[in-house]
Amino acid sequence: MSSPPVLRWRLSDEHEQAVQALVRRAEEERVPERLWERDDTLWGPAGQPEVANRLGWLDAPDHGLEQQSRLETLASEVAADGYTDVVLVGMGGSSLAPEVIWEWSGGQGDHLRLRMLDSTDPDAIATVEAATEPERTLVLVSTKSGGTLETVSLFRHFWERNPDGKAFVAVTDPGSGLETMAKAHGFRAILHGDPEIGGRYSALSPFGTVPAALVGADLGTLLHGGKRALEASRGPVADNAPVRLGAAITALAQAGRDKLTLKVQDPRLASFGLWLEQLVAESTGKHGVGVVPVVDDPAADASALKTVGSDRQLLVLRGSADDPALEDELAEAAAAGVPILELVLDGEEALGAAFTATEVAVAVVGWGLGINPFDQPDVQAAKDATQAVLTEVQGGGKIEGAPELEPEDVVRFVDGLAAPGYLAILAYLPPSANAAATIGRLRAAIAAKTDAAITTGFGPRYLHSTGQLHKGGQPVGRYLILEHDPRAERTIPAPAKDGEEGGPANPTTSFRTLFHAQSQGDYRTLSAHDRPVLRVNLGSDWLERLEALVTAIEEDH
Repeated sequence: MSSPPVLRWRLSDEHEQAVQALVRRAEEERVPERLWERDDTLWGPAGQPEVANRLGWLDAPDHGLEQQSRLETLASEVAADGYTDVVLVGMGGSSLAPEVIWEWSGGQGDHLRLRMLDSTDPDAIATVEAATEPERTLVLVSTKSGGTLETVSLFRHFWERNPDGKAFVAVTDPGSGLETMAKAHGFRAILHGDPEIGGRYSALSPFGTVPAALVGADLGTLLHGGKRALEASRGPVADNAPVRLGAAITALAQAGRDKLTLKVQDPRLASFGLWLEQLVAESTGKHGVGVVPVVDDPAADASALKTVGSDRQLLVLRGSADDPALEDELAEAAAAGVPILELVLDGEEALGAAFTATEVAVAVVGWGLGINPFDQPDVQAAKDATQAVLTEVQGGGKIEGAPELEPEDVVRFVDGLAAPGYLAILAYLPPSANAAATIGRLRAAIAAKTDAAITTGFGPRYLHSTGQLHKGGQPVGRYLILEHDPRAERTIPAPAKDGEEGGPANPTTSFRTLFHAQSQGDYRTLSAHDRPVLRVNLGSDWLERLEALVTAIEEDH
C-alpha cells in the first residue's frame, strides 16, 4: 500500500509568511470540509452555474472501481477479436489523461497500442492511417457533449474508412448526440461519463479508465492511488497535502510568482504536464487572473531557474527516495530565491494520486483566487469564430491566409519580451516528435534572449486547454501562431445515418479547411481580446522553414 501524498516546500521567509497566512485562512474557512460537503459557496455565491454540478470527480475512483470488471472484460474481448490498435479521437479532457496513462503503463501484454488523434491536420490523420490497419483498429470516440466539432468530424472520417460498428466504442455523457449516433451505427459499446464531471477533471472517470483498460493499464492500482489522495484531502489542513498545495500555489501567484513551472522526477510522467497544463490554465485563467502553467521547459532543470524572471514557482513531482542530483538542483534553485513545492508520491499508485491531488489543489486555487475553477467562459469564443469562418467559406468566401514566414517579423515580435510577460508558441503543425523537437529548439533560442516564460502547444489541441487562459487570464502574453500547408487532403464525409449531430455546418468541408479555419478563428479571437498575436505560414516544407527560423533567432544580436 502506498503512502498518501506529502507536501514539502523550500521558501524564503517572505514567501513562507504568505503561504502560511493562506493555509491558516483555509483552516478558518473550513476548505476541506466544505469541498467534501459539496458547498458551492466555497467559490462564490450559491447557485452559480457549473459549480455544484461539477463535483462528481470526488467520487470518480469509487465509481471506476465498480466498473473495473466490465472495462477489463471489454478490453479482453477486443484483443481476442484481433484488434491491435485503438485510435482515440477526442479533444482536451477527453484525450490528455489517456496519453499520460499510456506513457505510464507503457502498454501491457497483448493489449492495444494507443494512437492519439486530437488534431484536424490532414497530415496527422494520414500518419495515423498509415500506421494502422482498418480491420484491426478500434476507434474510441470520446466527447462529453457528444457534439464536439473535431471529434464528430474525425468519427465520420473513420466510419467511412471502416463502416463496422464493432470497430467503434463511444465514451460520452448520457443522452448526448454521440450516444444517439452510436446506437444508430451499432457501436460495440457505449460507456457513460458522469454529467457532473467537467472534461479536465475527468482523468479517473470513463474518459480515462476506458482507454486505460484497452491498453492494459492496471486499473485497480490507478484508481486506488486516486482514491487514497482524495481521502487525504478530507483531513485537517495541517496534514492535508492537496489542500496545502493549492493554498501555496495561490499565495505564491498572488505574490507575483504566477508562472507554475513543472518538473517530474519519474520519466514515465513526462507527459503529465500536458494534462496538468489544461487543468491549471482552463481552471484559473479567467476574469483577468490566472496561473500560467509552464511545462517541458528547459528551465525546469532547477539550477537554470536562477537565470529566469522572478515570476516563477517550481512544482516538483517526486518520490520519497534519496536523489542526490535532484537535491543539489533544488538547493541551488532555492538559494537563488525560487519558491519550490515538492509533492511526494510513491509507488505504482503515484499516477492516480497525482491526478486527484492536483485536481483538489487546483480547485483550492479557485477558492484562493475567488473564481469558479469549473467553468471556461472564453473557450466558446474561439469555437464561434471557427464556425464563422466555415460559414463564410460555405458562402463562397476564402480563409484569409497567414502571411508567409519572414524570420525578421518573428524577431521583431519577440523583441523586448520580459517577465512577467510570457510567449505562447501555438503550432498548427502535425503533432510529431520532429515537430516537438524543433519547436523545442525555437523555444530554447528565444528563451536564451529573455527571462520570460515560454509555453508551447499544438493547434487545435490547445484551444481546448490553454486557450481559455490566453483570452481570460492576465493580459501579459504574446501569441505566435505557426501554421503550415498540409500535403495530405481528407474530406469530412456527410453524416452516414439520420440523427447525427455536430460536425461542420457544411458536411463536405475538408479537414484542410477546418484546420485553417481554427487557426484563423483563434487569431481573430485573440485580436478581439487585444492580445498581441502574430500568425505566419511555414508552407508545405514547414520543418525546413521552422529550422531556418530557429537559426535566425539564434543569430540575432
